[in-house]
Amino acid sequence: MKKFTNDKIENVFSMYPITIPAIVVCILLCVVLCFYNVYFAVGGLVVSTVLLVLGFVKSNVSFKRLEGSVIALDKKLSADSEYGELKNFPLPVLLFDSMDNIVWYNSEFRNEFISDYSYDGIDVKQFTSGHGVNDVRNNKFIECEFNNKKYTAFSGKTQYKNETVYALYFVEDTELKNFKASYMATRPVLMIINLDSAEDVFVDLRESQQSEILGDVEAIVENWFSGYDCIFRKMPNGRFLVFAESGNLLKMKEDKFSVLSLVRSYTYKEKILGLTLSVGIGVGNNLSDCEKIARKSLDLAMGRGGDQVVVKTPDTDFEFFGGVSKGIEKRNKVRTRMIASAIKETIKSSTNVLVMGHRFADLDSLGSSVGFAMICKALGKPVNIVMSSETTLAMPLAKHLISNGIDDLIIEPDDVDNVIQPKTLLVVLDTHRKSFLEYPELFDFAEKVIVIDHHRKTVDHINKAVIFYHEPNASSASEMVTELIQYIDIDVDIPKVCAEAIMSGITLDTKNFVMKTGVRTFEAAAYLRSLGADTVAVKQLFSNSMKTQQAKSEVVKNAVMYIDCAIGVVDFESDDVRIVASQAADELLNIDGVHGSFVLFRTDNTLNISARSYGEINVQLVMEELGGGGHLTMAACQLKDETFDNALILLKQAIDKVR
Repeated sequence: MKKFTNDKIENVFSMYPITIPAIVVCILLCVVLCFYNVYFAVGGLVVSTVLLVLGFVKSNVSFKRLEGSVIALDKKLSADSEYGELKNFPLPVLLFDSMDNIVWYNSEFRNEFISDYSYDGIDVKQFTSGHGVNDVRNNKFIECEFNNKKYTAFSGKTQYKNETVYALYFVEDTELKNFKASYMATRPVLMIINLDSAEDVFVDLRESQQSEILGDVEAIVENWFSGYDCIFRKMPNGRFLVFAESGNLLKMKEDKFSVLSLVRSYTYKEKILGLTLSVGIGVGNNLSDCEKIARKSLDLAMGRGGDQVVVKTPDTDFEFFGGVSKGIEKRNKVRTRMIASAIKETIKSSTNVLVMGHRFADLDSLGSSVGFAMICKALGKPVNIVMSSETTLAMPLAKHLISNGIDDLIIEPDDVDNVIQPKTLLVVLDTHRKSFLEYPELFDFAEKVIVIDHHRKTVDHINKAVIFYHEPNASSASEMVTELIQYIDIDVDIPKVCAEAIMSGITLDTKNFVMKTGVRTFEAAAYLRSLGADTVAVKQLFSNSMKTQQAKSEVVKNAVMYIDCAIGVVDFESDDVRIVASQAADELLNIDGVHGSFVLFRTDNTLNISARSYGEINVQLVMEELGGGGHLTMAACQLKDETFDNALILLKQAIDKVR
């Protein structure tokens, strides 16, 4: 009984560390006051006594409630003991409520955590590295660190009088975790480094100049890696291999692989050549695993346009660093000729061909599909373009084709079952992600798949294609298809209206031959012009209604600046909301000081973001932070069940991370 009373008194003082001493002081003052005014003294004593009694009663009620919670929790943990004392548990134990407020702890916890530490308030997060009730609900244990010691805190909970009390049992494992960290820091890392576009840069240079440049670049790369504990080796094929440990990889990440910018800014005779590096890094349990992962990472880095580092471990997703260059156009068309020959043989071995682009098909998706359909017709194979007329953004082009007699190509996704056959060939254009397809189910039914795309490669790219024709430096899928028509070694009849369809795709993705426009882009346009493509007719496909034009202007007028980015919101109803958003994003780039533009709009329960830039900002990386993707200068993402306010916060965080 004495021990129980002492606990209650201790509990009162722990709950009111300031109030109780203040009341005691007041009582002493009242005693002194008796010598001057007995009435005031008596009144003060009565008030102080009442406050003291109320505090003791409240503490007693709280103590009983908490003691009941402890007993209930202890019974749950100890099946062979009717009542075990949790306060004598050999590990530090902490109880807290659903508001993350500490309600009780045992003596082991006090000795371990509080004896040399004045804790601030009653928030449990100060002892758990920021973990609270939400983390405990979703995990059986949490990892935390306190006072230079590391702990694994196992969680539990109990119900008492309709209230939930959560418990944490702390196991100190500093030495074990330090040992694990040391072990992980020594895991092998293999880096494969490729010098991008060296052949194209060196085409007009003498052998001695090429050797001098390669020597300078090699010195830059070797000097940078010499700052880390690693092994650097040059390979016969012009690539470099680097062997390191995971600990040094972490330091390189902190530096954000500044070697990329060092090589990018290299000058020869006061001229920036545009050389860049692509680096694939693999982390594994052995060198064999590292090599496989590093090659896959390098392939992804080069498929995304180069000038970047891609890091992959067996247990984590791909990490990307760099990727700010626009890339150098490939002048060699030998690969295009080889791809064209392989595509011709694949088409000839199929019974029929289905051509499909991405959801919400635009002019490039439909235009390139029309061009590829003409190749299939030239080879005598039945062909159809799978496209939804309800969601397409290229309806003006579809109507233009139909009005000019091309009305037998396009079919709805619902009609695919009527034309699919055992040896149907599926050709995917202007995307390389299954989730972006107009009719993803068709992908699973097709025996063979060909992918033709120009967007920078993403992690979830289609990997079962028999031919994966990917040119991240091409302006558009329409440009790629135009080259295939020229090099496929058969006579392909391209009607004037089809040439205009392909030209519209190039015009769209190059922003009227401004963005990503190279020599091969103009060559493709010149070829289409020779087939009769009317530039005036192509221009008319981009015409807007007065209502759409006014809506676009409204978005531009209300846009706000964030750093050097313009952010607009389509927060009103519009029948052409996707067109309004994409065109508004393009228009915002014309404002002085805007390097990137983002326009948010809603479709059903999905909040969409359309992103554009002139290359100063890699909007693909920004959109990938939010689960989307795209290209260096054109990208997008979709956020399910999200509000405009929260989406703006997420967008700004993504911009900050990439910038």
